[in-house]
Amino acid sequence: MPGIVHEGPVELLRCNPLLAAELLNGLGVAVPSGCAAVMAAGDVSSALPAELRADAVILLEGPEGKLAVVIEVQTAPDNDKSWVWPAYLVLARAQHRCRVVLMVICRDLTTARWARQTIVTGHPGFDLAPLVIDAQTTPAPPAQASAANAELAVLGALTGAIDLENEDGRRFVLATVAAAGLSDDRLRTYTHLIRAAASASARNALEALMTMVFKDEFIDRYFAEGRAKGEAEGRAKGEAEGRAKGEAAMLIRFLAARGFDLPDSIRERVMACGNLDQLGAWADAAATAISLDEVFPPGEDGR
Repeated sequence: MPGIVHEGPVELLRCNPLLAAELLNGLGVAVPSGCAAVMAAGDVSSALPAELRADAVILLEGPEGKLAVVIEVQTAPDNDKSWVWPAYLVLARAQHRCRVVLMVICRDLTTARWARQTIVTGHPGFDLAPLVIDAQTTPAPPAQASAANAELAVLGALTGAIDLENEDGRRFVLATVAAAGLSDDRLRTYTHLIRAAASASARNALEALMTMVFKDEFIDRYFAEGRAKGEAEGRAKGEAEGRAKGEAAMLIRFLAARGFDLPDSIRERVMACGNLDQLGAWADAAATAISLDEVFPPGEDGR
């Protein structure tokens, strides 16, 4: 089952297909100027008996024409791919009737070196040299705002182009994402991907930055969204109860955003709590906790 290391880059492309154009530009590949980008079906099956499904296919289309980008995410070498990647290009070219390129996104440099090997098909002049995105070729987000600054920063964290073990790297990623004006859903998704790309120590440092330095952009937005939802649901039951419901919803959303898997018993306990002081104490503990036991100590409610 693909994990977050594999699915992270694909999710970034789903959220913003123009990321593909930024990556190709960084590799020196010409893309249609002023192009729009859409996610196409990744299924490039033909009459062949085996299903051929790329991780993603992006269509870039502008006044100059159209370019299809077949995306593969590799977390380890897989020699079977040398047999199917040429087929992906041929079938995508037939399906979309345009130029097509293969771009492989790799988490580590060993896999990237493997992915760069030329695939000899046997036909004269028809050899495939995949375009590879790794720690050395992931473009840095430009200083000026671009259509995919946030996605480039998160992808840089996933490929190792941005060092999350370094304080400057952590600040750069969070500042770039915070400045992008993302929707709440995309902010949560990108925050989750950044945390997943980090080691345990870097993750703790990221969460400390989110709590203290980038509080307005991350923590307060989670809290505000949960509070508004809870207050709207509880307004008919009275102001105090509505506020408590808002704080409870806020806390649950915040814990989920930090990656905690909440059991039903804790979720029900939080939503049933009408004590604002208690909810505040849990929220304070949740900001820096590395386990649920630090927020809800075992035994205090009979657990």
